[in-house]
Amino acid sequence: MEKALAVANEIIILAKAAGNPPTQMKLQKLMFYAHGWHLALADTPLIDQQFEAWQYGPVIPSVYHAFKHYRMLPITTLGTEMRAIGTSSVEFIPPQLSAGNSYAAALLRKTWEIYGHYSGGQLSAMTHAEGTPWANARKAFDDIYSVPMSDESIKRYFKGLMSQDGK
Repeated sequence: MEKALAVANEIIILAKAAGNPPTQMKLQKLMFYAHGWHLALADTPLIDQQFEAWQYGPVIPSVYHAFKHYRMLPITTLGTEMRAIGTSSVEFIPPQLSAGNSYAAALLRKTWEIYGHYSGGQLSAMTHAEGTPWANARKAFDDIYSVPMSDESIKRYFKGLMSQDGK
C-alpha cells in the first residue's frame, strides 16, 4: 500500500509532464480510478486511506486538505509532509511511491493515459453514474457531508467493469 500523498504526487508529476496539471477534483478522481483498478487487478488497496463519498465524488480527505489552497486552480506543486530532523528541527518532504513498486507506478501511468484527458467535472460525472460505489454510498445518506466508501464495494465495481470489457 502506498501513502495517499505519494500517489497524489505521482499523478501531479505525470500531469505536469503532460502539460496538464490537475485540479483538486481531477486529482481526487484519478486517485479513485487508480485505486479501484488496483483493487480489481491486484486484490489489494493501492492507497493506505479510505475514500469518502463527498458531494462531488470520491475524496481522500487528507489529500483534499493538502491541496485545498489551490481551490479550483491547477495544482502546480507536490504535497509535503513534515519529518523531524534530530530533536529541534523539521523538514517538509514530498512523499514518493515506495522504492521498487514498479506495479503502482505503471498503474498510475496507465490511469493517466486512459483518464488524464478528462476534466475534473467529466471524471466527477463518471463517478456519479448509477451503480458506482459513490452513488451507492450516497444513496442512503445524501444529506450527510461525508460517507465512507468500502474498498470491497470499490473492488466489486471495478471487477464488474473488467467482466464487461471481456464480453
